[in-house]
Amino acid sequence: MKRYTINRHEITNCNAKLIEKKCSDYYPMPGNIFEPQKVYELVFLKEDKSTVSLEVSAFEYNVVEVGWEGRLIYQGYELISFGNWIQQSKKGV
Repeated sequence: MKRYTINRHEITNCNAKLIEKKCSDYYPMPGNIFEPQKVYELVFLKEDKSTVSLEVSAFEYNVVEVGWEGRLIYQGYELISFGNWIQQSKKGV
């Protein structure tokens, strides 16, 4: 889900393994919108053994598989790139 706030987090760059893919329903306005929107998340295990969960688009969700490893670059809640599969242009990366 695209957030419309300024992301002031530092850019994190590390090796990581995709350990889980989550898809859930989201109701933006309970009671007013009866069709849920899908929210996609990718959960990564970083090299320091901590995990990070990032919301992604349907395309990004479907282009990777659990178990894949690569260079993970993200800023706060925003995925910038993962290996050769997900690449976005972002200043300072």
